[in-house]
Amino acid sequence: MKFIKFIFSKFFWINVVLAIIALYVVFYLTMSNLDNYTNHGIKIEVPNLKGLQLDQVQDSLISLDLNFEIRDSVFSDDFPIGMVIQQDPLPNTDEFPNFIKPSRTIYITIVKRQETFKVVPDFLTNVTSKNIGKSKLEMLGFNVDLEIKNHKDKDKILGLEFENKVLKAGQKLPKGSLVKIIFGSGDNGQPIELPDFKGMNVYLALNKANEIGLDLDIHYYDSIKDHRDSNLAVIYQQFPDPEINNKTLISIGSMVTIDANLSTPLDTIYSKDTVALNFKI
Repeated sequence: MKFIKFIFSKFFWINVVLAIIALYVVFYLTMSNLDNYTNHGIKIEVPNLKGLQLDQVQDSLISLDLNFEIRDSVFSDDFPIGMVIQQDPLPNTDEFPNFIKPSRTIYITIVKRQETFKVVPDFLTNVTSKNIGKSKLEMLGFNVDLEIKNHKDKDKILGLEFENKVLKAGQKLPKGSLVKIIFGSGDNGQPIELPDFKGMNVYLALNKANEIGLDLDIHYYDSIKDHRDSNLAVIYQQFPDPEINNKTLISIGSMVTIDANLSTPLDTIYSKDTVALNFKI
């Protein structure tokens, strides 16, 4: 009974009327200002920023009350540094009308510094010291790291590496790359493991011997017609032999005598090594 009396009381209906008025006022003010808040009816053609430099982009967008943000930057040899090559949203065109509201952001992709590539010199054909090699590489704009390796020839460049991969003369690397020079220690006479050259061709054996600081005395037992044949000949005997002579160590700078011919087949385990060495004979 009290609840029913309250519903029909003057106090209740006065509060109901006041609540309705308050809701109407809030709704009216919200709707009347919504257009201003959302810039309803105001639209700007999306400008074409492609091909502009960053300072030109800023000047263009200030007058339009628009902002920009660099979303990405990429290397390119075809465009200058700082040029806009992509944008989102796309520019307004007759074929593709596109509009944006004031104070919105356009996302752009620009060109960052261009990669400059330099050719790696040939340090292996002729004997080159680490100091000369280091100077030449630094003059080309490379960073240089040095690694010493047991070898009979002191300071001789034995190889180059980039990111733990063998570098060959003529390869191109970005300027500023870190190139590692591997050079000889000059520790003539220091013991190293004696390789088993049998089953290798002469080309691979010479590379292996040069890498670890051994000399090879090569005897051919076939009719060798040209340089190609001499490289293709496969080693079938050596002295000292780690198996027959029970000798596993040999001094750096020592001579190993090898016998090779064209009738002995190349051991299949060296096929991949041949490919990896870019075997051209």
